[in-house]
Amino acid sequence: MTDIPNDNLKVSSAVLTQTLGELEGHLQTMERAYTQSEDISQQVAQSMKSAAGTKFVAKIENWQRGYRTVMAEYKDLLDAVGTTSKVMTDTAGEAESNMDLWSGDVYDILSK
Repeated sequence: MTDIPNDNLKVSSAVLTQTLGELEGHLQTMERAYTQSEDISQQVAQSMKSAAGTKFVAKIENWQRGYRTVMAEYKDLLDAVGTTSKVMTDTAGEAESNMDLWSGDVYDILSK
C-alpha cells in the first residue's frame, strides 16, 4: 500500500489530507478482502466442480479486477496530489526568492 504524501501537503490542505487518510483506511480493508477472496476462490474452485461454483469464482474474479482498477486509480490520485503539491511548494519558494530580490518596502514600491 502506498503511503499518503502528508509531508508534501500544506496545513491548508487538511481536508484533503483527512479525505486521503479515510480513503486509505477503506483501501486497506479492500486489500484484506482481496487476499481473502483469493483464498476463497481457490477453495471454491477445488471443492465445487459445478456451474454454480464456476459462476461464483467468476464473480470473485470480477470483483478482483475492480479492486485492481481502484488501486491503480488511487495510485494515480496520489501521484497527482504529490505532483501538484510539489509544484505549489516550488512556486511558493520561487516567489519568496524573487521577493528577496526587491529592496525597500514592497508596499511602497507597488504604490508608485
